[in-house]
Amino acid sequence: MKRSNRLVILVGVLLAVLAFVGVLFILNQQPTTTTPETIQATVLVATRDIAIDEEVTPDMVEAKQVDPGAVVGHPFGDPSQLTGRPAVVAIPEGTQVNQEAVGQVLGVTCISCQLQPGEKAIAFQVDRVTGLDFLILPGDRIDVIVRQNISVLQVTSDTVANPAGQQRFEVVPGLEGAPTVKTVLQNKRVLYVSQAREVLGAEPTPPPEGGEAPPAAEISSVIIVFAGTDQDAELIKLAQNDVETVGPVTAILRSRDDDVAEATTGITLQLLIELYGVPVPNIVLLPLE
Repeated sequence: MKRSNRLVILVGVLLAVLAFVGVLFILNQQPTTTTPETIQATVLVATRDIAIDEEVTPDMVEAKQVDPGAVVGHPFGDPSQLTGRPAVVAIPEGTQVNQEAVGQVLGVTCISCQLQPGEKAIAFQVDRVTGLDFLILPGDRIDVIVRQNISVLQVTSDTVANPAGQQRFEVVPGLEGAPTVKTVLQNKRVLYVSQAREVLGAEPTPPPEGGEAPPAAEISSVIIVFAGTDQDAELIKLAQNDVETVGPVTAILRSRDDDVAEATTGITLQLLIELYGVPVPNIVLLPLE
């Protein structure tokens, strides 16, 4: 009887061991659940301090993987995307170098962060012609040309008759607004370019039923903000005293490798004739029939 009980116990133990081994085998056959890796974003980080207006090149940055929530602005994905455009703000070592930092994205930015000691931010308005078809970007260098109409004066007849008396002048008939043009500022750094009249990316107006879609809105003028001095601001204010009047001030784009101040004569009708040989029309007397 005892031997029979021992046999039953032994069989039970063997069955329990086999059941345990079977459970382990089944568990090992199930696919292992792994935690998915966190998706990372590629950004460029400055390997040294980059000063305002310094050309940003691939050797100044390194690629780094960060959490998507840590991406600042519009990032570059690879150092080769840096083309040497100047930094519009100071970029400390270890901080991200994005498209906003080199002026490749237009939009609201910190203007005061772009100013160096002694500089002031100055604005003027241009249209598609005076603004170089709106191709000017933050970080570019520009010259500024001013066009004004100035009345030509001559001494009055009584002054000629009595030169010792009080000098008096009058406008020469036909020359009440003679044009004159002069380059007044050179090699100024652009801080910001705004879109003034129309907003890009606005939802198009649906066409009326059975009609044609209205033409897309176009930008008619922009504001250019550049770094200068109070003297520069006074000059711009005089040249463009009415912000709604576009035309007296023209922006000229220049090479970043050119920092030489060019001496110009300015242009008037007289200089057109004397320096450039523009012919003066004569009165032609036709014979009487």
